Amino acid sequence: MIFREATIEDQDIIRKIIRYAFNNKSNEYLPPDTKEPPKISYKIKDYVSEENGNITALIGVIDFLQNIRGSFVKSAGLSAVACRPEYRRKGHITQLFTYIFSKMYKEGYIVSCLYPFDYQFYETLGYGQADQLYAYTLKTSDIIQRPTPNRIIQEDFDPNFPRCHPIYDKLSNQISGLVKRPPYVWKNLYSWYWQQKGYQFICQDLEGNDVGYIILRFEKKVSDPEETEKIVVSELVYNDPETKQALLNFLANHDSQSEYVQLAPYEQNYLPYLKSPRMKKNETIANSMIRIINFQALMTELKFPPELDTKITLEIKDPTTQCPWNNQIIELRIQNGTITLTSSKNSPDIRLGIKELSQIVIGFHAPQELAEIGKIQGSDKAIMSFAEIFPKKVTALRDYF
Repeated sequence: MIFREATIEDQDIIRKIIRYAFNNKSNEYLPPDTKEPPKISYKIKDYVSEENGNITALIGVIDFLQNIRGSFVKSAGLSAVACRPEYRRKGHITQLFTYIFSKMYKEGYIVSCLYPFDYQFYETLGYGQADQLYAYTLKTSDIIQRPTPNRIIQEDFDPNFPRCHPIYDKLSNQISGLVKRPPYVWKNLYSWYWQQKGYQFICQDLEGNDVGYIILRFEKKVSDPEETEKIVVSELVYNDPETKQALLNFLANHDSQSEYVQLAPYEQNYLPYLKSPRMKKNETIANSMIRIINFQALMTELKFPPELDTKITLEIKDPTTQCPWNNQIIELRIQNGTITLTSSKNSPDIRLGIKELSQIVIGFHAPQELAEIGKIQGSDKAIMSFAEIFPKKVTALRDYF
């Protein structure tokens, strides 16, 4: 089996594999010279496995910077992971991942993230759940309106969302997991179906500074009797509580147009803004996954509180067929905001796998949560020290590549 980067000549068969895997209900292939609309908003580099001259599987790699605890690190987003049906369950994807992991490591990628078709499958490759959506469907009339005299909302008509960029950039510096969005991706971003069109509104303060935005669309009632016509909020971003209230007031003023609104905000403090806590629907939806590619490189990129003074020894387990350079016993010494890493032969304070380590470092799970089910081995004191280094945080990834 051969593993390599895809060429221009491979693009026709790659389109066919992707179409069969992800758009099979069309029940037809497009002619080779047909230019299909881009499936993702980000630029992608394809890698393939080849057997006897036939491409059997592919994985697309996206290069971006991702926030891990306040530091933006080189991250590989994986997309279009697909295998031709006649080659499935023969290890083609797994072996292609082995090649890609080595490629990522050599090219300086520190972490990797993806949106899974199957969580258990990607867990075997060292990925762990990194975030989840809290999707609320509530009555517009249930939103409590409060005065926001220092905020003004106005509609914006630019399809490239340029005024949203700096507001989102500020948010991306605050939430672990968010990526730096290049300007070119905004128009075609998949986040909550932006490609299905909609409307954008900007919130300003009295000095004319843009401090928040909301992007929404009106969705018709579908055949499901449980569903209703509603406003779907693609993204709701604000930099302060008054802007949050102003944007919620704005949604409440749509009560004559739509009885319900659906939103999946970046934070979950919404009950105090509602007349009734009884929403029509309150869903928790598993979202992205993350994996550490180079643990030592990641640790040197992170920032630590200057008051933190601790030392802990970790035994990290990463399969030899994946990222074996992580498979080590290593001492972490943190002092005055800096970290020192030393290879160790001492008995470790903590033993854990790369999946669990990835979830703890990004902030999705606290060490105590995974220790409770035996996914981390260590004394209570060691687990507490580990939690001081990596406390649980709000995490999110919403670009849907």
